[in-house]
Amino acid sequence: MTRINYHIVGQHERDESLTLGNKNFGLKCLKAALCCSTILVIGLYIWKLDWSPILNQSNAQNKILSSHIPAFFNIKDKYFVYTSQCHMSKVDPFSADALQVFHRTEYTKCGLSKNLITVKFDSRKGTYILHMNDESIGCCYSPIERAGSGRKADFNYNLLPCSNFHQDFVVPQHVKAIITKCHKINTTRVLQQDAFAFVHQPRNNKPEKSKKPSVLLWGIDSLSRINFQRTMPLTYKYLREQLWFELQGYSKIGVNTYPNLMALLTGYNNSLSTKCYKSKIFDSLDTCHLIWKDYKQEGFVTAYAEDWAKFATFNHPQKGFLKPPTDYYLRPFVMAIEKTLKSETKSGIPYCLGRRHYAEYIYDYAIDFTKIFKSQPSFGLFWTNSFSHNSFSLPSSMDKRTVEYMRTLEKNGIMENSIILFFSDHGMRFGPLRKLKSGFLEERMPNMYIWLPKWFRKQYASFARALELNRNRLTSNYDIYATLQHILKLNTSAADLPRADGCPDCHSIFFEMPENRTCSDAGISEHWCTCNMYEESKTIDAVVKRLTSQLVEATNEYLVARNLTDVCSKLTLHKIVSAETKEQLDANSNFMAYRVQYEANPKKALFEATTRWNRQTEHIDIDVNDISRISQYENEPKCVKDMVAKKYCICAKYIPILKKH
Repeated sequence: MTRINYHIVGQHERDESLTLGNKNFGLKCLKAALCCSTILVIGLYIWKLDWSPILNQSNAQNKILSSHIPAFFNIKDKYFVYTSQCHMSKVDPFSADALQVFHRTEYTKCGLSKNLITVKFDSRKGTYILHMNDESIGCCYSPIERAGSGRKADFNYNLLPCSNFHQDFVVPQHVKAIITKCHKINTTRVLQQDAFAFVHQPRNNKPEKSKKPSVLLWGIDSLSRINFQRTMPLTYKYLREQLWFELQGYSKIGVNTYPNLMALLTGYNNSLSTKCYKSKIFDSLDTCHLIWKDYKQEGFVTAYAEDWAKFATFNHPQKGFLKPPTDYYLRPFVMAIEKTLKSETKSGIPYCLGRRHYAEYIYDYAIDFTKIFKSQPSFGLFWTNSFSHNSFSLPSSMDKRTVEYMRTLEKNGIMENSIILFFSDHGMRFGPLRKLKSGFLEERMPNMYIWLPKWFRKQYASFARALELNRNRLTSNYDIYATLQHILKLNTSAADLPRADGCPDCHSIFFEMPENRTCSDAGISEHWCTCNMYEESKTIDAVVKRLTSQLVEATNEYLVARNLTDVCSKLTLHKIVSAETKEQLDANSNFMAYRVQYEANPKKALFEATTRWNRQTEHIDIDVNDISRISQYENEPKCVKDMVAKKYCICAKYIPILKKH
């Protein structure tokens, strides 16, 4: 990226020139003219840097843009994206209403006792060693093994009997994870229980000679880019100082984690990703073509680790994998420590397990994996839910620790040859933050920062320039999928690179995104689209009343079509909370876009929908799957298993219980 150094004339130089009097008036004029000329040239150069990629496009696009250019410097401060087809408003992370509901949480250790066992790694032999830190104790270890089969393949594990070990015990190569117990010698009372996972290096492992960048996907669930700045300012500051690339126009394409991660890992839309597992044996995902298969085929070592086993991305309601999906797979360990270790919950999710924060097990595993395979290409997905999914404030507790992990990667030399995505799937989908006026954007704009190694920026300078330009262009999960494919084929032309099945027009972010890109072009439906402003509309408006009634009718028809009316109550409109109409960029369209929030009985369930209203037919155009439930509901619809139907189902047998309270 081009940098410009500015020189400011010092006070001493200005004072000296003023003493020359009228005698040197001509000289002063010359200096002033030169100064003005320099400033003008620099200003024009900066303007050209910002606008030349746009101005080089077609004349038709230039005409569209011409009306915006004079106000560029004012508009830039008000929008994340301001292009001819997308006006994405900026959100202040520290607005008064957001700070009213935000409560910073401090990091506290999960255990104050000293470590009775230290795990050491012998890099020369490639082995792990268990060292006891007290001569008066004895310890044993229980190996954790994957044990399920068939439909339960990804849900069962074995915790083997606890075997005593001697000082500086070498962990066998086949042991992937353990739970340890320590006690005073000649006693049975357990002093400390702990857990460790290992990334064993294969015996025949040979360093890769070719310079392929490794790929590290570091994901934090439910973290919008706006809330990231609010809750994790130290990490945000670190990324800015280290010159990570930021995608300010990055938007989600689906309601929750599964469709958004599947779009990123497979290029599938929601329909394709659902068919991917429902048409297969046991609803497993083994035959789905997740991108780590492509990386493995190209010689990369692969890993996947995620906390919160009960609600892991591929295990609820999906049945996960019949076989381990990657070379290194942490799920058996995660299930075992959830069941065995002492747990402390926050916001309904295990936060501390044993002596560590739940997320730290995932991050420690990531550190080990990247360090062990530093000399050969690797691909790893490391995903955490425990400190972010149910509370938008709780990420603040992990801010400092996240920076420490970042610095560990840096210290270990991982960033020298790794492309890293620090990202999320979506923002908060419910709760006090979502109910704010800015909650619509918070939910739809997940975090996305990208690290490129220095050699990569130099060797592929055009990719880095395009990525910098795309900072303020509309992008989606499908573009990231295309980018992950691009990394495998860096010297391939754009036309010959694989595209996402769910969005054939999407492409790698290493190429410039079109200035006139729409949400439809990026594979984003109307409901999830963050482009263009909405204006408040009266809730008593006849059109608003009619379309909201049609939304409730469509939801009931959805339940009827799935034979759920025996267990789910019929919904009736209780109240229209708010209504907005979308800014029209096409004045000749027969459609008007509306966004409405409304309550439906029973239980005054709060919904939000974005729908197109056909002014000719006076009817809505809506996919019921895109109607969002804003109020929390996970404890209510236990009478249905379908994840989409859960949003709309108030169980009939649940209503009398509600009335008692």
